[in-house]
Amino acid sequence: MQERRAQIVQKALQLLVEEGPNVTTLQIARAAGISEPTIFRAFADKNEVLAACFEEVAKPDQLVIELEAITHEASLADRLTRTIEAIRTHSERTGAVLNAIRLAFMSKPNTVKQREGGRRQSGGVDRRRRWLESQKLVHAAVCELLKPDEAQLRIPAADLATLVLTVVTPIGRSGDLQAGLANVKTEQLADLILHGALK
Repeated sequence: MQERRAQIVQKALQLLVEEGPNVTTLQIARAAGISEPTIFRAFADKNEVLAACFEEVAKPDQLVIELEAITHEASLADRLTRTIEAIRTHSERTGAVLNAIRLAFMSKPNTVKQREGGRRQSGGVDRRRRWLESQKLVHAAVCELLKPDEAQLRIPAADLATLVLTVVTPIGRSGDLQAGLANVKTEQLADLILHGALK
């Protein structure tokens, strides 16, 4: 059953990015190559599928793997550029999924209230804790990529890693509200972080 749930979640994530919040369980079933009733044997309803998608997209695993794959032999500028690219790509996907989930839940506020009920506070605390833990893993991976050149930096590698995540993550998740940020090139960001804005 866990394998089936994972398969459904992966297809749902893909469709949430491509189609937005109006994706149906029938579309998810077709994408997964299963019948729609099979989804409801694994999940109670669409909201439960969306909740599982939220949990999955918040995981840092794939991003950490991509960061750890960046070679330390590359120059600092190249490492930073590839780091920013990985973070942006992950943030864009996460932002698209979270926006779709938010809009889907907003369209059925009463259903959400009934489902969450008394679990909202404890669930929120758990999600916050998991999010903080995931951020620590990503921060540690970025630190490792910057440490080889720490002697050249004006600030500690840990502080620079915090700066990179603070600047880059919101750009990836900006969506339509700040569409202009999508035009900022990764190389420009890397250069700005390394050298500042002064001539």
